[in-house]
This record gives sequence, structure tokens and C-alpha cells, in this order.
Amino acid sequence: MLRRKEFIELYKSFESKFVSPYSETRELIKVQLYKQIVSSRISVNIKKKPLVVFYFASNGIDIPKEDWTYEMKQSAKQYAMDYPVPGAEKKYSRFGKVTNAVAGIIVVLICVTIFYYFNQKSIKLRNDFVEFTSLPKTGDKYYGSITQSVSDSDVPEKSYGWIKIIYVNPSDSIISYRTSFDLGEVTFNTLNTDYTNFEFIIFEGKFEVTADREIKIISQDEKMRFESQVIRENTRNYKISAY
Repeated sequence: MLRRKEFIELYKSFESKFVSPYSETRELIKVQLYKQIVSSRISVNIKKKPLVVFYFASNGIDIPKEDWTYEMKQSAKQYAMDYPVPGAEKKYSRFGKVTNAVAGIIVVLICVTIFYYFNQKSIKLRNDFVEFTSLPKTGDKYYGSITQSVSDSDVPEKSYGWIKIIYVNPSDSIISYRTSFDLGEVTFNTLNTDYTNFEFIIFEGKFEVTADREIKIISQDEKMRFESQVIRENTRNYKISAY
């Protein structure tokens, strides 16, 4: 437990005449200024703003703050400036200093951990995009759209699914690949579609990088086109590396 305590300590007392808030007569009023102190195991805080008290010198009855006259309110502000609280500051105990030091270390460690996590995540993401757009290797698999034209007059057929790289020619980026048996509508759950069974027909096209997360494989006659673009920054859902 911190054992928080609040108390006041008198540091200035004098008398002055004010118009009584309960009559129009001017009476001798006693003025007292108190330190406001908040103490705990962690620290001792002496507040800068004093507690000002007015009470009648004749009978010692306090004048509540809500009954103060305008003159009293203005005088209280002036007294706070004329008689500042001595020793007003916040001092930490040895326990408080240790607690603050430990808390500071924890905050720094949390900040470092968060920075490291997001920095590593950013580096991994960049590396993933570089790997995704690099010239593929034999056995790599990609998910994307497959557009095929039977003839120049026909409307191209477009479907979605996986392809498997069969051969790569690094000198001209010509790629040979097979399409999966399971071709259909576009889906964000790409790994739910079949990426293990592929057609025997082999297609060929030139591998191109069109953006930091987008690739294309286009046949020489441009009738067969494969396009893949990473969505939601998850390259694993759009490329399965052979190794």
C-alpha cells in the first residue's frame, strides 16, 4: 500500500480589516496561509498553491469560501503571490526513485520491443515482396488470374487458381508452367483451393514484374496471361516456394 496522506501546515498568519460578508461593517479578519501536503511511500508533494483561510478575529469563526467577498477573493490571490509556499516541490523517497527507475526501464523495454517487432515485421514484409517478385524457381506455385483466348474473335475466358512452375530460363525470363485442376471464381482464402494437382498441358510465357507485389506471365502471342497480386500483405497466400 502507498499509504497516501493529505494534511496542511500553517506557514503565515496575520490580521487585516475587511468588510464583513454578513454586514456592511469593516471588521478585523485573521488571515492564515497553509501548505497543502500530499505524502506517500513514493513521494512528498508540497503544492505550490496555498490554502488561504479567513476567520473573524473577535470570535474565531471561519468564513466559508462561498461567502468570501470580492475583496477577499482578490486579496487571497495577492497573498498567494506575496507569500509563496516555502519548499513547494515534489520530492521522491528512495522507494519512489527505485519505483520510477523500474517503471522507466519497463517503458523503455516496451518501446524497444514494439519498435523491434514492427521493424522486423517491416523488414520481413519487404523481403517477402522481394522474394515474391523475384524470378521464380522450378517448383514454385502462384495463385492468381488466368486469362485465355481461344481465338482473336472470342471473349477471353478468365478464371482463378494456382499454377506450378515447370521450367525457368534465367536468360530471357521465359517460364513454363501448368495450371491447377481446380480453377474457378476469385477467393481471398486462396489456400482453400487445390494447389497439389495440376494439368498435364504446359504453358509458356515471359515473367514480368509490374509492381512491388504484382507479377505477370504473358505468352508470346498474348493469348495466355497469368497475373498475381498480393492482397493483405500475405505473400504466403499467393506464392508457395518450392524450398
